[in-house]
Amino acid sequence: MADPGRRYPVDPRLAGVLSHCYAARTPPGMQPQLYHLAPSLEMIVVFNFGAAIPYAFGDEAPGAQVIDRIVILGPLRCMMNYQLQADSDLLVLQFILDGFYRFLSVTPGEEAAVAERLEDVWHLLAAIPDTEQRIAALTDYLLLHIAQSEPPTQQLLDHVDDIHNPVVNPVKVIAGRYGVSARAVQLRFKKYVGYSPKELLRFLRFKQVLAYLLDHPAAKVNWFELVVQFGYHDQSHLIRDFKHYTGVSPRQFMQLNEDDNFCIGRD
Repeated sequence: MADPGRRYPVDPRLAGVLSHCYAARTPPGMQPQLYHLAPSLEMIVVFNFGAAIPYAFGDEAPGAQVIDRIVILGPLRCMMNYQLQADSDLLVLQFILDGFYRFLSVTPGEEAAVAERLEDVWHLLAAIPDTEQRIAALTDYLLLHIAQSEPPTQQLLDHVDDIHNPVVNPVKVIAGRYGVSARAVQLRFKKYVGYSPKELLRFLRFKQVLAYLLDHPAAKVNWFELVVQFGYHDQSHLIRDFKHYTGVSPRQFMQLNEDDNFCIGRD
């Protein structure tokens, strides 16, 4: 099924804060449609200005939980299932690195303290009917409120390439560069990023698998070759990661992919 939304690039001055914005509007009378969002360790904020959006996670169907006006997602450790219906109107902010925490001046675990500021942003954007004008107003707001990265966080950000390099141990690299213990680096990950280095590396490998499958939708998948290519111990290891991050088996995921209603962030 066709994607009802559109990705919008961000102002270059917000590089390192947002990867993109995503906006979706649906027409009156549209039949409800189910979509799936891949796991992401980045922080996501959804502003909803239209009909409530039911959602659930893993293999559950959307039901009691709804996005009424604002929801914070992240780290999104399992596939999200959501249903767009008639008169949906939403704007999604895909933060990257420490952008979310710089915007709201909080550290991981303090997200509950941001409700008032997000309400202010929602009211600002709800008064603007045009999507591009909304994004322009959002850009102005962000540029006024973005704080500098904290020094311990900057040390992690300076080594993003090492973190994404599968042949190096990023903890050892960062520890050696700054003369601190590996344990100190691990604690900084948990405090300033919200997850451990081990969890990040596991997630990055799985995201590479998803990207490969979405880039080859018509190909017959050789699961053994995928195990070898992405460094899994065996096929059971790969299946465990699928169920951990999506709640479904690899073959069930391929069915979702065939239905053309699965979205993965590629940044």
